[in-house]
Amino acid sequence: MGIRHIALFRWNEGVSPEQVERVGAVLGTLPGVIAELKGYGFGPDLGIGSGNYDFAVVADVETEQDFLAYQRHPEHQAALAVIRPLLADRAAVQFGIEL
Repeated sequence: MGIRHIALFRWNEGVSPEQVERVGAVLGTLPGVIAELKGYGFGPDLGIGSGNYDFAVVADVETEQDFLAYQRHPEHQAALAVIRPLLADRAAVQFGIEL
């Protein structure tokens, strides 16, 4: 049994498309440097439904220790330093999955 982590972001008013592209660029580096990631995806909401968050990140790992390693990894922390100033709201959940 593995763990799926989902984080949802709602941006502050005035966040530009270039800032969102930078978020994507920094997140895109993580699978290459964090060995614990078994699956990783992210992207902006497609605007199909109303009331959705603006952006989502999905990370799959094998164990709780792997999740904590991902969470604490210096490159993940650097990505969060780019993301946090843009956030109006964040929601997250972790649940069990078959890997």
